Amino acid sequence: MFSSIFLFTIGCSKKGCSDPDSIDYERGNSSGNEECRYQGSLVFWYGKDVSEFLIENNVSGLNFYLNDELVGTTETKNFRTNAPDCDDFSNAVKTTRSLGNVKTIGYEFSVQSEDDITIWHTSININANTCSTLELGL
Repeated sequence: MFSSIFLFTIGCSKKGCSDPDSIDYERGNSSGNEECRYQGSLVFWYGKDVSEFLIENNVSGLNFYLNDELVGTTETKNFRTNAPDCDDFSNAVKTTRSLGNVKTIGYEFSVQSEDDITIWHTSININANTCSTLELGL
């Protein structure tokens, strides 16, 4: 009696993420992006002119919000002389957000004085795999 055993290897797609912008990126994965998650960062800052203006108007501290959630605080006397980056954000406020499975999320951004007076308010996007800076101006 002769028996044969046949082994078949059936290629199956490996679930995962093939998008290099994702925090779940897997090199060599070609099955798609059904398992991708993203994050992005923002750094908020201001210069000497803004600092002096706020101090002259009796504002000593600032509270930074995204969608009404406090993401950082700073004293108005702490200004920067040049734009920060994600590795050097002293005298600035940095926030990193999970974006879930989308690459861009819009937020309402505001800055309030320690007396809850809104000084800046705008809409802003956070994009996947980026660190953007926003300078507050007069």
